[in-house]
Amino acid sequence: MIDFDEELKKFYPSLEVGELEEAVNGADLTDAVDIYVRMGKEAAAAQAQAQMQPVRDMRPGRRY
Repeated sequence: MIDFDEELKKFYPSLEVGELEEAVNGADLTDAVDIYVRMGKEAAAAQAQAQMQPVRDMRPGRRY
């Protein structure tokens, strides 16, 4: 039969768990909201840049 008290005395936490905790806490985790915010900022910057460029007359027969 298994003596649980004896087995618990033998137990020690794995070093891999501690290493994993450090890796997860130190990682730069980007979620979907962060990506959407970044995309929105890039789109706003591109739109502002497009507004600063002169508009060409694109009607037929016009030279540009």
